[in-house]
Amino acid sequence: MKYLRYTTFIIILILTCIVSPSYAQKKFTVVIDAGHGGHDSGAVGRYSKEKNINLAVALSLGNKIEASYPEVKVVYTRDQDIFLTLQERADIANNNNADIFFCIHTNANKSSTAFGAETYTLGLHKSQSNLDVAMRENSVITLEEDYKARYQGFDPSAPDTYIMFEFMQDKYIDKSIELASAIQNQFVQTKRYDRGVRQAGFWVLAKSACPSVLVELGFISNRAEEDYLNTSEGRDEMANSIFRAFELYKREHDKKSGIKVSPLKKEDTPTPYKEVEKPVKTETSVLAAVSTKTDTTKEPKIRPETDKTIQTVTKPDEAKKTNEVVFKIQLFALEKKLRTNAPDFKGLKNADFYVENQLYKYTYGEESNFSEINKLRKSISKKFPNAYVIAFRNGEKISVKEALKK
Repeated sequence: MKYLRYTTFIIILILTCIVSPSYAQKKFTVVIDAGHGGHDSGAVGRYSKEKNINLAVALSLGNKIEASYPEVKVVYTRDQDIFLTLQERADIANNNNADIFFCIHTNANKSSTAFGAETYTLGLHKSQSNLDVAMRENSVITLEEDYKARYQGFDPSAPDTYIMFEFMQDKYIDKSIELASAIQNQFVQTKRYDRGVRQAGFWVLAKSACPSVLVELGFISNRAEEDYLNTSEGRDEMANSIFRAFELYKREHDKKSGIKVSPLKKEDTPTPYKEVEKPVKTETSVLAAVSTKTDTTKEPKIRPETDKTIQTVTKPDEAKKTNEVVFKIQLFALEKKLRTNAPDFKGLKNADFYVENQLYKYTYGEESNFSEINKLRKSISKKFPNAYVIAFRNGEKISVKEALKK
């Protein structure tokens, strides 16, 4: 009799495992990491701290996912103002068998003109600006005791040690780039300035065993961006962009997994992500080749300037129509026109600008030969380390990759 009851129990258990989806399939898990926290403030602006911006956007993102996808498990590395090590953050993602790992951060730069949002995946940096961001975010480990032993001799301030990340691009890199590209495309839809998908050596990404991205929401060192990221509207827009990218990524994941996907309403359909272009083999490749910007000649809504502004300007609608490709160096972008002698140009003469996404984008130099413009870029790199090469044809902006083909 006991044997019969035991056999019956085993049969019921097996049938339950077959019928119940909860047994048959692991719950899709998203881990959201609000960067910094506790005694680690992260970057500091005029009146706000990075750690608080990161947490607000992370919680908003998690709430949006939970509200729309109750079947998805959302895990926060922190949901309050506490300090966590980089390894602890990665461990939380791994211990929860995360399917996606979002790291939310806010950028900073020595120049107050740096502007826009960018998303990183793990990889070896291809520009100094990418390395600078990774160094700053990794430097949190120096707040830990005996960090060199704990992090296997990794020194976040030594550029040579970052070569280790060249060998860490594993099976998750394609999915990570796919997700990062989707995020940047959604930022474009909210008129955020798109700084593109980039790669650099982030410890927290290297140690997470799943598709993972590190989002830099904007620059707290920029007065306008700090103000934007400290409004509920700005934070909600950023969280919503990341959420819509998640939504698109999740639906593609479900389709490939054989899970039935309900069609979205037309107004709820996320903008599809664009495939990241393979970087052109130049020093500006990461900055220029993965851009997802959309061109526009619409003038931004800017108050008229009463002082003398730059006169040597060629606006897109006034550009000379020729088939010649022209290369320029983009210095920075602002929401206003600058005087010809503005300190922002650091002594450079004959600066130019064009208008895109309601921003004045300031450029320097003009060459038909890429090698010449790249030499000029290198010559001003100490003054403008974030400057990169852009291209135009017939007065319209095109990718550098397309320009080089011509």
